[in-house]
Amino acid sequence: MPSRLTQILKLLTSLLVIIFIVGGAVQLLATDSYLAFEYNRASFPPDTFGFTNQQRFILASTNIHYVRAHLPNDALSNQILNDAPVYNPREVSHMADVQTVFQSVLRVWQAVFILLILLGFVLWETGERKALASAIQSGGLLTSGIILSIALLAIFGWQFWFETFHLFFFKPGSWLFSYSDTLIRLFPVEFWFDGTLTISALSLAGGILLALVGWRGKRALTEKQA
Repeated sequence: MPSRLTQILKLLTSLLVIIFIVGGAVQLLATDSYLAFEYNRASFPPDTFGFTNQQRFILASTNIHYVRAHLPNDALSNQILNDAPVYNPREVSHMADVQTVFQSVLRVWQAVFILLILLGFVLWETGERKALASAIQSGGLLTSGIILSIALLAIFGWQFWFETFHLFFFKPGSWLFSYSDTLIRLFPVEFWFDGTLTISALSLAGGILLALVGWRGKRALTEKQA
């Protein structure tokens, strides 16, 4: 394979590795298991407006499944608790936006997964196995560096990071709610701060792991050629 084409495929593989790792970490958080972990932490703030822990978990779980399973809006708008709607129209509208973003991320992640398999196959079958190992190592290192920077920004500049993230994906003001609204009661700021750090930790671990796999692969191929 021409060296220029190899370099292009190597660079593309490295960049796709970043999306694959981070996208995978994001999906792990949108699960009942993570909800249970977060809600059961002793330091997690209780709902001061009256939700029990069980009500909170059931409502949040339904919310998560609405986003993941691409359910219709009435999955949220038809929810009733104590003879009153659980969500107001602004909350339902925002969750529809969240669903759109999540589904887009999911489709991108699935496409990236397929592309990585194809690129890996091409590089492997054309004898560019060291280039493949190097791409995996580079992708892991790039992921670790980027995620570490994001985690530090979240820790030392949370408000800036939180607002910038929402402005990137949502219309200005559409994600702002009262403390008495259901979405804030289910997912307070602490939930998102913990989630950001958890995604960062998972992505960092995945990046380091792939960097080691790539490094060991290059080393093994070099020793085999010697």
